[in-house]
Amino acid sequence: MADVAVVGLGPAGRALASRCAARGLSVVAVDPRPDAVWTPTYGLWADELGDLPASVVRARAENPELRATGVHPLQRAYLVLDNTALQAALSLEGVEVRAGRLDDAQVGALRREARVVVDARGARPDGLRPDDPAPLQTAYGIVVPTEAAAPALQGAESLLMDWRTDWSEQERPTATPTFLYAIPVGGERMLLEETCLAAAPGLPVAELRTRLRRRLLARGVDAATVDHPLDREVVRIPMRGRDAPPPPGVLAVGTAGRGGHRITGYSVAHSLRRTDELARALARGDVPAEVDPPDTAERLREVGLRALLRLSTPGTLELFEGFGRLPAPRRRALLSRDAGAGPLAGAMWGMFARMPWAAKGELVRASLSPSRPGG
Repeated sequence: MADVAVVGLGPAGRALASRCAARGLSVVAVDPRPDAVWTPTYGLWADELGDLPASVVRARAENPELRATGVHPLQRAYLVLDNTALQAALSLEGVEVRAGRLDDAQVGALRREARVVVDARGARPDGLRPDDPAPLQTAYGIVVPTEAAAPALQGAESLLMDWRTDWSEQERPTATPTFLYAIPVGGERMLLEETCLAAAPGLPVAELRTRLRRRLLARGVDAATVDHPLDREVVRIPMRGRDAPPPPGVLAVGTAGRGGHRITGYSVAHSLRRTDELARALARGDVPAEVDPPDTAERLREVGLRALLRLSTPGTLELFEGFGRLPAPRRRALLSRDAGAGPLAGAMWGMFARMPWAAKGELVRASLSPSRPGG
């Protein structure tokens, strides 16, 4: 028997297969397209890069800003990864790679071939559902020359989140709020992306495309640049990961399990760290019951997600204005999937304390009211 079978070769699965093989374990990996280059834009903070080589970095933003009702430099370098280089750094040398798409029963059947079976197929192994009622992060973005993107940034080097409401024709919009994500992606190019952080069901991509165009034209970006970009990107991230447990006796990593951040949607940095820990444990002969067991911190993030799904546009702006005013360590705790319950609770309380009274009341109601279908 093999020591480990990994199903799915996205960042979490490939990292686990690579690191298990590097530790001398025999590894089988299965993926529908094992040689395909990943297409999403993966980002993480520079201090989360770990032991990955500098070659995996495609672009670096030294000081991204957050904008809500005020302007907040985050004073933390942000990286965009080079997917080809990252895949090369996570070598599959020594791994038995098979091409194939497996369902749950077939994943479970791999237990006859490997001592440990790991599901890394992502949050939707059967494909995206057009009528998915689960909370989703959705985004539509365009890649344009850096010079052409300058009017959108309005003096910022980059924007992690710009919550201002020029996506709407209304002075005080009431529709689901979205923000502009504007980061360098290398080669004198910028990604300008309209993002709905969370909605149930997800905000349609067509609406995001309309909002992005309206926002960029309002800021003076040339219409031809917007309508004929160098590239486009569409994002759909189920915020609660997979809505079903892995097959019996199978471990789940990344967004196939609980590896995604329920407030931000980020998963890559955490997945890379956790798979490294898992590879070390498997090399010692230790097999955990779960890779990311539920804990108090995850329950707090679920409260945050519930609030995001229900806050009004003004309430969302005040929430992220509170985030921007936090000290840097508390901002990190909120953004990190690895933060414990204490630091996370401190960050959430700090945001609440910095909000106006009316916004505080709305946040309490949004966070504590009974759950609704999908949200």
